[in-house]
Amino acid sequence: MRSVEKTILAPPAISSGPTISASSTISISVDRYSTAAVRPKAATHAWMLAVLLFLVPLLAYWPTTFHDYGLRDDYSNLREAHEEPGKILQFCASHARPVYGLLLQASYGQTHSVQSLQWMRFASALLLGLLSLVMFRSLRTFGWSFSTSLCFALLVALVPSAQVIAGWAIGWPYAVTALLAIGGFFAAEGALAAGNSRRRTIVQWLTALGLMVLCALIYQPSALFYVVPLAGALIVQRDRAAASSWKWLMTHLGFVIVSLALAFGLMSLLYASGLFIKSGRVAFETHWLEKLFWFVQQVVPNALSVFVLNDDNGRDHALYFGGAALAGCILVAGCVLEWRRHGRARGLLWTAALCGLPLFACTASLVASERYATYRTIFAMSAVLLLFLVASLDALTKNLDTSARRLIASILLTTGFLTAQHHAYALIAVTQGNEWQLITDGAKRVQLPRHPGEAKPRIFAIASAPADRSTATIYHDEFGSLSTNSEWVPKEMFKRAMHDLHPEVANLETRYDFSEGKTLPVAQRFDVIIDLHQLHRFYSAN
Repeated sequence: MRSVEKTILAPPAISSGPTISASSTISISVDRYSTAAVRPKAATHAWMLAVLLFLVPLLAYWPTTFHDYGLRDDYSNLREAHEEPGKILQFCASHARPVYGLLLQASYGQTHSVQSLQWMRFASALLLGLLSLVMFRSLRTFGWSFSTSLCFALLVALVPSAQVIAGWAIGWPYAVTALLAIGGFFAAEGALAAGNSRRRTIVQWLTALGLMVLCALIYQPSALFYVVPLAGALIVQRDRAAASSWKWLMTHLGFVIVSLALAFGLMSLLYASGLFIKSGRVAFETHWLEKLFWFVQQVVPNALSVFVLNDDNGRDHALYFGGAALAGCILVAGCVLEWRRHGRARGLLWTAALCGLPLFACTASLVASERYATYRTIFAMSAVLLLFLVASLDALTKNLDTSARRLIASILLTTGFLTAQHHAYALIAVTQGNEWQLITDGAKRVQLPRHPGEAKPRIFAIASAPADRSTATIYHDEFGSLSTNSEWVPKEMFKRAMHDLHPEVANLETRYDFSEGKTLPVAQRFDVIIDLHQLHRFYSAN
């Protein structure tokens, strides 16, 4: 049955690795299973597998998806999409992401309340399921076993980077970018496999280039997800000559560099034309040694620790660094096994790929002048390392019996599922929901004037401080962070809360006076006071 299953699940064969062409695969399957009854059963299994790959992220992020909350950018995006069309585009384009701005404008333009943000998060979970399915089929095509392909496909939708994508309404384009980048890789592979067909080669290269430029104009870090299927193919293509593998690898990496450079050149022309204004944050790194040290010290442990989150306050750092160290040991052991079982040339290629491809997958953050090690920027790097981890574990447990290997896989998948569900819900949805609840409770107490000339209610919001957060764990602006610890977010949140409560009232902002600050002004009277310091009453040690 495995041969038939592979025929149904595999996309068109590519040139990398010891793959079998689609036509030969079909013929082998027909020869071995000539009865027509087998095909419906195999098709049923394929559909069940697809449902599973979609269902896991949907179930993991379900509590997060349908919790009532927004994030700092959601409130301004909702208002600007309806009241100031084009502003989101201009802002995103200033950061060299114009297509991202268009996607956000389109999605927020169809969203009319904070509660409706759940459908954008639902789309993110669906896209992560699609990403799992595409990666599973890709790995099977490369020659990965069914179990290792399935293990990776499920885990990649549960890593912290995926948790952020699922928890942020603005995150769904990140998953779209990753999917387009995979398409770019296969288009490039099609060009390499075109042989003497010049027309087909040109079409395939142009398709790949178009997809990668589009990815770079959406979200550059996710565009580097191109490296993930590249790593997946490299890991199993053991029967190719080393020189051929090196040439193939450098061709792909060179193509990615050219694509990103072309996208940057296009944005430079748009800046020069005056269509968009370039942000000061769009700048290249100049202190490379310091940047490399930052990368090794902060980014690498985040990617290696797999499911253990970093924390700004050093909470659980023993577990965090322990997880990173364990993953590092597994990768080293897998590398050693590759040398022993497949020779020096193969071991050298594996080692170079293990060290170089995660680094390359983080190129967008490395070349940028900023040093902000967020999980959303390392999705590609985390996925590459996860590929090598799954492959190394598979090699290390090769001599164990089937039940033991299944137990290890079950532990990994259960851990990934439970931590993903907890992190996204407790550290994103709940903590942001607490802030939204305080704002909406205050908005409900506002009595709008019923007649012209009546005094407008005065509202004051006391901004939160970092110590007021409602969760013990906090990491940058992603997990456990505050939205209301800002000069502008409480005002945007209050506007949105009032709009959601009174959608029928026109010019709602003219019906009240809102102000905010770190402390309540002395000797001033306010009709409603929203004390965001009260967030501490929601505190959870998670």
